[in-house]
Amino acid sequence: EYTCDALIIATGASPQYLGLPAEQRFLGRGVSTCATCDGYFFKGQPGAIVGGGSTAVQDAVDLSNIASSVTLIHRRDEFTADAILVERLMQRVEQGRITLALNQEVEDILGADAGVTGVRLRSTDGGTRDLAIAGVFIAIGHRPNTALFRGVLDMDAAGYLVTRGGP
Repeated sequence: EYTCDALIIATGASPQYLGLPAEQRFLGRGVSTCATCDGYFFKGQPGAIVGGGSTAVQDAVDLSNIASSVTLIHRRDEFTADAILVERLMQRVEQGRITLALNQEVEDILGADAGVTGVRLRSTDGGTRDLAIAGVFIAIGHRPNTALFRGVLDMDAAGYLVTRGGP
């Protein structure tokens, strides 16, 4: 048994994926969850970001400085990202550096032995189209790595630990 005045639990978080079989097959060969980490592998090539939150929007803006073209794929027609990030995004859209694929979801990730060659998009009206890209970055959130504390420590509905302050 141990006692302490403060306990820091730093188990991190794991990225969430779309749940497509091809996602895992091409992980590290065109599929990534970190545009900041892996964007330079796709310098001068077309890429796509999936998501509509602040991370996805910032990733799209950053990748537009590296890739030949960037498509931001979002299942809705509005972003949940901070307003200043959306403003920066729209500036890049106006400059022709980013293309928006709104009201669309990734139905499949296409590729060959060498890696990703594209994504198949499904729009909310049911139509599909293929988009040729070399890299796709999934930015749809993270899940906290706190399962080992389930039933032991208080957690919120998403699995984040509830902290308590005080003396």
